[in-house]
Amino acid sequence: MAASGSRNRGDVLDSVVQPKGEHRVTIVWLHDKDEHFTDSVQFVKKLNRKNVKWICPSLVFPDSWNKPGYKINQYVREALYPTAELVNKLSLEEPENVIKGVGGFGMGAAVALHFATSCALNHYPINPRVVVAISGWLAKAWSVKNSIEFYTLVAKSRAALQSIFLTHGIDDPVVPHSCSCGEEAAASLINAGFGEVRFLPLARFGPTAHEINRSEMVKSWLEEKLPLA
Repeated sequence: MAASGSRNRGDVLDSVVQPKGEHRVTIVWLHDKDEHFTDSVQFVKKLNRKNVKWICPSLVFPDSWNKPGYKINQYVREALYPTAELVNKLSLEEPENVIKGVGGFGMGAAVALHFATSCALNHYPINPRVVVAISGWLAKAWSVKNSIEFYTLVAKSRAALQSIFLTHGIDDPVVPHSCSCGEEAAASLINAGFGEVRFLPLARFGPTAHEINRSEMVKSWLEEKLPLA
């Protein structure tokens, strides 16, 4: 199993799962609101990708984002934007010749999609090759296409280089939200011209089967998209 090491970055703790083979890819993996970075480490180790370095930061999301009156712009400012800044910082510290990616579960998935669209709009110098969103959603999905078109050729070319995998539960006790969030995100990204967007709904599973199902889907998709062993 790949070795893990933890380190502090100011007030942020992250754990790094080093590749067991040649370092070809770095993926920042983001946990959900009620999870811990150790949950991220446990999940990425199950994927067992020899050429991938995984960075799993510890995140704190606002408690009140889903309460009545909490606006999406406020959520972007207080949760998505600062976490996307962290993903950008972590990615920039990696070697230039290494493929970059981002992924996550729940709110971590929402950050991954927000970061991906922000990168397409050239808000960050990094442009992730692969993006994985498990049971997440795309903030301001209705405006992505107009934003990409406003930035014209630069945004279109950056978006076209990204491959995005989304999955969401259908009446799932583990993931209680409707998969319409994932479908809406996928449709918006496809209409905006992102390179390849794949959406797969999760059927109803118990906790153990659910974990196996999502890890196998992510593993298979990464094998297809990246030069991995």
